[in-house]
Amino acid sequence: MKELQIVYSNNYLKYDLGEDNPISRDKTGKFLRFLKEEGSIPFRVHEAPKATDSDILLAHTERYLNRVRQAAINGVELDPDTPVNLETLEGAYYIVGGTILCLSLALEDQRVVNIIGGMHHSGSYFGSGFCIFNDHAIAIRKLQKEGKIEKVTVYDLDVHAGQGTQEIFYEDPTVLTVSIHQDPNTLYPGTGFDWQRGRGAGLGMNINIPLPPGTTEEIYLEALDSVLEQTRSYTSDMRVLLLGVDTYKGDLLGGFRLEQESFRKIGERFRDFHKLAVLFGGGYSRKIPDLWMKFLEGYLGVPSHIV
Repeated sequence: MKELQIVYSNNYLKYDLGEDNPISRDKTGKFLRFLKEEGSIPFRVHEAPKATDSDILLAHTERYLNRVRQAAINGVELDPDTPVNLETLEGAYYIVGGTILCLSLALEDQRVVNIIGGMHHSGSYFGSGFCIFNDHAIAIRKLQKEGKIEKVTVYDLDVHAGQGTQEIFYEDPTVLTVSIHQDPNTLYPGTGFDWQRGRGAGLGMNINIPLPPGTTEEIYLEALDSVLEQTRSYTSDMRVLLLGVDTYKGDLLGGFRLEQESFRKIGERFRDFHKLAVLFGGGYSRKIPDLWMKFLEGYLGVPSHIV
């Protein structure tokens, strides 16, 4: 089995949005301990570097970056659910750096996961939904600028639509964005409709697949299979997968009804993908480490050890 590359830094733990925030503070540590103890997946951990301001400005405006800095100094909110202080901001820079490294390793055709990433609610000029910087947009722009890639496909499987990713790439003909999420009439952020297909040169490059609350594994996998077939002919230099596990039936912030085993089946569908960067994104249940492990079992083709 090919060794799994994991991008992580203890600096990620600085990305703490407060006691009342539903983001689990111990999910990464639990997952890494479990992966080591369980022993079926050989892996190597890469220390995530810290991104630079120049990196951030590849996908965000200078005005927004200045606003974030000022908010961090004053310890105020970017929006009601996205507080920021100097330590949180430090963590955000490391998450961006980790995703840049993750995409770089994927481009070498490594099997690679960034344990925290996919901050898809952050747009070029705004932060929201727990997201300060859009790490994957920045990483894509950086590799494009360096001439390492031209075309990219982004698959977003979070239960919430990524309005930030949509905004950044909406007129971009080089990035195909695909999002399967809960009907935005019923869930934050209230956008991500199927008629939002891109604009100008990017028309047709933004694919939204909204599904109703209560969506089960059968319906979800049918939608996933359909869009994977639909996008198979698009030639990409690499692909990015935002694996939200907030589609799980026990999640606090979503209304889908996927089972634990569903995530192994999702992983299986990406097993034959080359140059795929996986970002572990949203999830607000106690089962997050188990759900990540289930995905990896399917993605890497290892026997299941979780009941």
